[in-house]
Order: sequence, then C-alpha cells, then structure tokens
Amino acid sequence: MEKTLQLAMEAKDYIVEMRRYFHSHPEASEHEINTCRKVCEELEKMGLEPKVVCASNTGVMCEIKGKGPGKTIALRADMDALSVQELNDVPYRSTTDGLMHACGHDAHTATLLGAAKILTACRNDFNGTVRLLFQPAEETAYGAKAMVEAGCLDGVDATMGTHVNSGMKAGTFSVEAGPRLAAANWFKYRFVGKPGHGALPHQGIDAGLAACAGALDLQHLVSREFPADKALVITIGRIEAGTRFNVIAAAATLEGTVRCFDPEIFKAVPGAMERVLRGVADAYRCELVVEKAEAVTMPCYNPEKSSARGKATVLKLFGEEGIGFSPAQMGGEDYSFMMDRIPDSLYVSVGTANPEKGTDEPHHSGRFNVDEDALPGASAVYAQYAIDYLNE
Repeated sequence: MEKTLQLAMEAKDYIVEMRRYFHSHPEASEHEINTCRKVCEELEKMGLEPKVVCASNTGVMCEIKGKGPGKTIALRADMDALSVQELNDVPYRSTTDGLMHACGHDAHTATLLGAAKILTACRNDFNGTVRLLFQPAEETAYGAKAMVEAGCLDGVDATMGTHVNSGMKAGTFSVEAGPRLAAANWFKYRFVGKPGHGALPHQGIDAGLAACAGALDLQHLVSREFPADKALVITIGRIEAGTRFNVIAAAATLEGTVRCFDPEIFKAVPGAMERVLRGVADAYRCELVVEKAEAVTMPCYNPEKSSARGKATVLKLFGEEGIGFSPAQMGGEDYSFMMDRIPDSLYVSVGTANPEKGTDEPHHSGRFNVDEDALPGASAVYAQYAIDYLNE
C-alpha cells in the first residue's frame, strides 16, 4: 500500500469527524467565518501557518514545504453551503434551518484537511511546495476569482481540485481529459412597455407578450445559429410580468443561464441573444433593457498531460478498480477561473454513490449525502497527485 493511502486510512476517523462538523455547521457563501476559523485551527494543530485571505476574510491559504526547493502546486477545496432545507435524519444533520451542505463542500474541506495531515507527514518525500487553498463562495462564483485576486496563485505552477459525485460509484475517480463542466452565464433582460386595461389592449404596450415571444425566439439560436455538434443550452429560469389579471403588463423580465463547453461560442452567445431580443422588442413596440449578461464560470477543461498524470496517480493508489467515468456535464464550477489562470490543472470527480447507504441522491437535494468510506481515498489522491507532480 502506498504511504499516502496508508496515512489516509489512519486519518479516516479524523476526516469523517471534520466532514460531520462542517456538515452540522453550514455557512452561506461569503459568510464562512466559523468554517474559516475551524480550518485555521486544524492547520495550526498540524504545525502549519495558515493565512486568511479574500475581501470577505473567509478564504484560507496555507503552504507545506518539502525537503528542498522546487515547483509549487495548489490544491483547492470549496467550503460554502446552500440555501437548502436538510431532509436527512442523521446525527450530524444541519443545525441551521434552511441551510445545508447539499453539494458536498463539507467533504471537500474535510478531505483537504486530511491531505494536509498526509503531506505534513510526507515532507521528506518531495521537493517544492504544496499550497492549500480553502475557498469560500463557490456557489455564488465569488470565491475562486477572489482568491486569484488575493494572489493565491502567484508563483503556482499547477493546480488540482476535486468534487464529490453522487452519480459515480463510491471509491472511484474520474480524471478524463477534455471538457468536464460547462461555462455558465447569468442573464437578465427587461422589456419595458406601457400599462393599459386588459379589455383595451391597443391602448397599452404589452411587455409580457414581448417577453413570451423573446423566450421562444431565443431557442432558435440553439437550433439554427450555432453548430449542432457543439453542446449549447439557453434556459429561461424565471419570467416575471404584470401586476393583476386585467392590466396590460408594463414591464416583464426574462432571467436565466447559458451553458456550453466551447469558449468561442460562449463569448458569441450574449451578443446574439441581445440582437434577437432587441428585434422582438422592436416588433412589439417595447424597449429592451439589458440588466445582466455576465459570465459566472468558465469551462472546466482537463489537459491531456494533467489527465494522464491523474490517471497514473489513481492507478498507483487503487489499481484499475479506482478508475471511474463521469461524462462532461452542463453544471458550472468556479474552479474554472483557477484552471484558466494555470493551464496545468486537473479537475477530479470523486465517486461517492452507494445506493445501499442512500448516497446516490442528486446534488442540491435536501437528501444529498456522501459515502464517508470514500473520503480517505479522496485525501490520498489530493496528496499523491501533489507528490507525483512535484517529483516529476
């Protein structure tokens, strides 16, 4: 058994304890004050010197030096919870009503702390530096950019991040090359018309009707303007119009998200959407106001070299049984901003699905949970990948 995996198994109780602590005490994005404090306390117990970073004062950066000089690799974990009511009946259920770790960030934080224990014990096995990044506010796409702006990637040569996956067998790891997660934006357009009586619509300008037409016309972009072999999703998640049943809507709002893997298409879509919606607004005698059309995440894309290194790490620790598969998904992840900044980066999906334990519920569900038996392996992959990279 590899030293890192042996140390991870010895630290299993600690990793599970940390995960349950963070699960019981979830904190919202940009408000991870107690989580940040707990992470710093645990790192200090290991003899390390963590530093609080980001304008929100809820990010943590900490370095572990090897036996000699060398490269620097950053290992990243996110820490924020979601506005979801927990439905699990477990001893460590959320103690905060309406807030829950429904996406596994508690597991990410705990497994990176486990990796810190392993790497501290393995300092004589590598040259260079491992930089630990405990990131706030992934769910609002604030944290990764904030840590980059705080200088957390200055001098870094490579990065690696993980995310638990409730759709993949517990104990397996997906490190495929190519697109992993999509670029995502958040758009909000407002049609401005003129109020009137519902019985006399010609006296008003119906913004609600314009918004309905706009929502339909946007789908033509997917089917007719962009290549059919390039995945693209335009979702209208919210339509708001009107004040009562017999009044012409003077204003209407369309709000939603764009998802795709191709960066060039991602850049082109907002302009095409605005062109279509302005045409609709003109046709219905409305004014169009662009309230929001901003990128939330970039694509997560694993380079061939990083993927091959990750596969070698998984094989070293677990053999072929450790290799899992996760198809590219339209979900977004703000770790993409770190991957965009440092090309030699790897996004790893950590399988935690075990139907017998009920850990195959979807992410962002009130019944989401993880198979804790898979967590030591995730800590070992963090540590072993860093060591393998630094010793290349």
